Amino acid sequence: MQITETREIINRPVELRNKILVLFIGLLLITFKSCSNGEVYFRYHQINKGIWYRDSVLTFSMDSIKFNPLRRHDFTIELTTADIYPYKDIWLHVEHNLNDSVYRCDTLHSRLADDYNKWLGSGTGGLHQLSLPFKSSVALDTSRVYVLKINQLVNNNPLKGIEKVGIKVVEY
Repeated sequence: MQITETREIINRPVELRNKILVLFIGLLLITFKSCSNGEVYFRYHQINKGIWYRDSVLTFSMDSIKFNPLRRHDFTIELTTADIYPYKDIWLHVEHNLNDSVYRCDTLHSRLADDYNKWLGSGTGGLHQLSLPFKSSVALDTSRVYVLKINQLVNNNPLKGIEKVGIKVVEY
């Protein structure tokens, strides 16, 4: 057997391993891309010890460079509550500059549990995740920074049982 034949035999498993590795990485990237479902922004603010004070404003600043101006965008407020949350609903105050450079204020009232005290959304282990629709079919451009500010308007101050509040933006 010649030396070149021996090298070819030795290199075959290495080449096969490299091809399998490239295929695996490609499939992994495709999986991650398909799981995003068009998400272009997703951020959470952790609420310290699950206690949200009325004057605690959560600010989400979104760089517009990530947005495609040829597409429309849906905004949801992502809310994670604990079992100790005392109500079936929540009132939120949302200040934003999504429509133009002038800030607008919206009051959002959302149910978190049904009439039988069953939590809406999903969750396990005492935590419940719910996506609250906020704005849909919004056209965004790449010339400015978009800001959303959220605070709670519930009578209890502080409000217990709110673990995380987030914003998700999906383009379609």
